[in-house]
Amino acid sequence: MTASPSPLSSGVYWAGSETAVPLALLDRGGKKNKREAGRSSRGEDRRMQQQMAATVEEQMMVKAIREESSWEVLPKRIQAALVSKEEWHRRVVNYCIRKRLPWSSCFARKVCKEGDYYEDLMRYLRKNLALYPYHLADFICRVMRISPFRYYCDVLFEAMKNEQPYDSIPNFSAADALRITGVGRNEFIDIMNKCRSKKIMWKLNKSIAKELLPAEPADLAIEPWWGVRFVNFTLEEFKKLSEDETSAIDKICKEEVNSYVLFDPEVVRGLYRRGMVYFDVPVYPDDRFRVSRLEGFVSNKDQSYEDPIEELLYAVFVVSSENATVAELATTLQVDLYQLQAAASFACRLGWAVKLLDTDSVLRDSSTPALSNNILSDEVESSRTSVASEKSGHELLSSDSDGHKNSGMAYVGFIVDANVTSYLMMGSLSPG
Repeated sequence: MTASPSPLSSGVYWAGSETAVPLALLDRGGKKNKREAGRSSRGEDRRMQQQMAATVEEQMMVKAIREESSWEVLPKRIQAALVSKEEWHRRVVNYCIRKRLPWSSCFARKVCKEGDYYEDLMRYLRKNLALYPYHLADFICRVMRISPFRYYCDVLFEAMKNEQPYDSIPNFSAADALRITGVGRNEFIDIMNKCRSKKIMWKLNKSIAKELLPAEPADLAIEPWWGVRFVNFTLEEFKKLSEDETSAIDKICKEEVNSYVLFDPEVVRGLYRRGMVYFDVPVYPDDRFRVSRLEGFVSNKDQSYEDPIEELLYAVFVVSSENATVAELATTLQVDLYQLQAAASFACRLGWAVKLLDTDSVLRDSSTPALSNNILSDEVESSRTSVASEKSGHELLSSDSDGHKNSGMAYVGFIVDANVTSYLMMGSLSPG
């Protein structure tokens, strides 16, 4: 039974339903849907264009930062995107912080004060539970007096205060925090259980967790070739030094060689526990390393922030060889040499890499840091841990071929995806 058309309506009706619907309305509805689909498609195109434009602008900004371009000489397109000179300076500082660049050799030195830069850097690292920047210890540890122990206590407290699980701490940060503070997964959980048992007090006062953290750093395994350096301590601290400690500090000041093997270990350890000395782990371009068992590795999660040192560590573990120098390995990986030195130095601190020493290298002048103040370049692609192309690998092998032409030895080159292999090696992949 077809519904009768309303006397108020006119036109042709669709008779296939109980309710009469003018075909004109259906037609208008179809046109409306087509218009909406067209608008949606155009909107999607605009968004893609905006994203592409933003990517181009980001690349232009990175290039301008590398070239240390002032606000006045920036392209009009970049000035329009940034709006103000202050915003440009903020972008410069943020970029340098993400790359862990030393203030003295990066663009940030022209737009902010040294102390402000390192304070912002440490704030960024704490927020991301990141690695301690050992390559910047000359200012952070010596001048600011933020030792690795103090820093990792702050990192652990940051996670506890926000009630983050232990697994939220990135792999290498967790491993280094365990080495420095002695707080691992079990200790972390135990402290959190004690805090939560206080119920309302824990909700009102998060500093309870800080009181439960260690008061002194854990005992370190210190290699004889590590350098010993002292911080800028106060006159009151100096007056409290024992005679042996004063002699050790005086020796560090005057002697060109300050390797740990040359000092009384008990005196140095006592100064270290009080935060008055720190250790430099020098790595030189001609050094060779052997990767050992990764004892103490903590498999939590990969970092979600940018860290050029941490990103290189996986590649070091996968492709390093005791037959290749650090400089040769940098060529193979196509990465900055100083970045690789910093990564190798960190691996040695944790005992995951063993430096192959000769008798002279132990007594080498360690008063001059092997990792210079220009330790990190601001190359974006160079911080990625992909291994070299076939071309660079061929160059590395051919450079040494003259010395082995008559030896009858054959060489085989492998191209490895360091990222995938490292995930498998570290157990970061799980079923499903």
